[in-house]
Amino acid sequence: MTLVRVLVAAGAIALGALLGAAVDPQSLPFVGTERISAVFLLDGQAYFGHLEDTPFSGTIVLRDVYYINDASKVTTDLPVGLLKRGNELHQPVDVMYIRRDKVLAIERVTPGSPIGLAIAAQRSLDRTAK
Repeated sequence: MTLVRVLVAAGAIALGALLGAAVDPQSLPFVGTERISAVFLLDGQAYFGHLEDTPFSGTIVLRDVYYINDASKVTTDLPVGLLKRGNELHQPVDVMYIRRDKVLAIERVTPGSPIGLAIAAQRSLDRTAK
């Protein structure tokens, strides 16, 4: 009976170590404030939003998606212009499933960066327009 307990404990420790290595605690939804990620693709396009990165999956999920637009075409005084995904001609839903082999890099966006400020400004404009 003692050997079974030792094996169960060893299995739990091994599983915890495996999951601990695969999950970034800062990306969990209950830790800290909002997390915005920048996803840079191999084709040069960049998207910004809430990243859901499930370990061992072939895709990543990006929600509340924005992408860069010409800053002269927006109504904010910020140096960068962003468009919220979903207003395109085909009106896609606001979720992107991106294959991992198409991703060049993923980075966190700070709220005080030009991108973070542009997202906050665009959200404010969207709320007042409704």
